[in-house]
Amino acid sequence: MASSADSNAGLPAYAELHCISNYSFLRGASHPAELVAQAAALGYTALALTDECSVAGIVRAHVAARRHAIQLIIGSELRLADGLHLVLLVTDREDYAALCALITRGRRAAVKGSYHLSRSELEALGTACCVLWVPAADPQLADALWLKQHFAGRVWLAVELHAGDDDHRRARQLAELAAVAGIPAVAAGDVHMHVRGRRALQDTLTAIRNRQPLGSGSHILYQNGERHLRSRAALARIYP
Repeated sequence: MASSADSNAGLPAYAELHCISNYSFLRGASHPAELVAQAAALGYTALALTDECSVAGIVRAHVAARRHAIQLIIGSELRLADGLHLVLLVTDREDYAALCALITRGRRAAVKGSYHLSRSELEALGTACCVLWVPAADPQLADALWLKQHFAGRVWLAVELHAGDDDHRRARQLAELAAVAGIPAVAAGDVHMHVRGRRALQDTLTAIRNRQPLGSGSHILYQNGERHLRSRAALARIYP
């Protein structure tokens, strides 16, 4: 029987840069340690744990990363008050301190369980952190240019494809936007669970968060279970 290392031979390296755990309340369906262990089993180079406006799961992820000998990247997903969707990634201790300070400001500016951050507060990061832009369904060039202006050399456009009907159009749209804006594109997964089998739980969490019955309609649920840690072979096909 072929080993995991043999099955991964010849495949491109991959680091998942956008991944939330159950520390993103009523969103993520897997524990940080489960995500780290699965990423290591799939032969990933690294995993970024990027819970929403939080670094609460980092300690458990760090312990698991040491056990499984995989690089852990610390980060956080943020939705600014104007809807801009970003992931901030830490590269050193100074970045970590800046990210924690930003999270604290955002949490203090809103009621418990929520947060509020503006573009001006993000600008105050200065040169701290790498920035991953997760474009909306209708991405705006103005947003790309703002990001390029303030985070030149450390901003990337996330291309996240989940076996949707319009994946080819979406990939082409984002590639064209990245080229026009002069921002490099990078593959990411918007991961919510370590394996596809957690989809039923993730759907249930979504229904609870939206305060709607689980069978009330697919518009509140993801259309499939693709937001799990996928094999490198599958990723190589999705992002050739």
